[in-house]
Amino acid sequence: MYSYKNIIKLPFDIKSLKYERFPDENFDYTKQSLLGEMYNKKMDKDKHDLSHLNVKGWQNFAWCFYKLTPGRWVPPHKDHFKNYCNYYKISDKNKIMRTIIFLEDSKPGHVFGINDDVILKWNAYDSITWNVEEIHWGGNFGSEQRYTLQLTGTEE
Repeated sequence: MYSYKNIIKLPFDIKSLKYERFPDENFDYTKQSLLGEMYNKKMDKDKHDLSHLNVKGWQNFAWCFYKLTPGRWVPPHKDHFKNYCNYYKISDKNKIMRTIIFLEDSKPGHVFGINDDVILKWNAYDSITWNVEEIHWGGNFGSEQRYTLQLTGTEE
């Protein structure tokens, strides 16, 4: 895992953002146990510049905070990047990369999986990066919110 510990500088409290729940074509949105809530660059309307987080030099850089409430999970899936591709007019999904940054130390019941690895313990600002082909999932089977930050971009 890569650490963003000395890079993360946020101009707001992540817990006070106005998160929203959005449908996702990968999942049955009507199931209340699925999916978390998001606050993204588009919702922010460019009030905050988080470009300093683009340490990998990606093009078409986007960010999204994600809150996963206790009892919710995101089943194993590959990212479809449909909205991202439409917004940035990208035709080749193989150029897209995504990083998840864990914004707090892991708490009991917090879990993240990618491919054949299950991760139960992380430190604040640890991160994992994947591409369009990698299967990943996450869950909050604990009693406290799980906050992450997703960074998305293209390698050109």
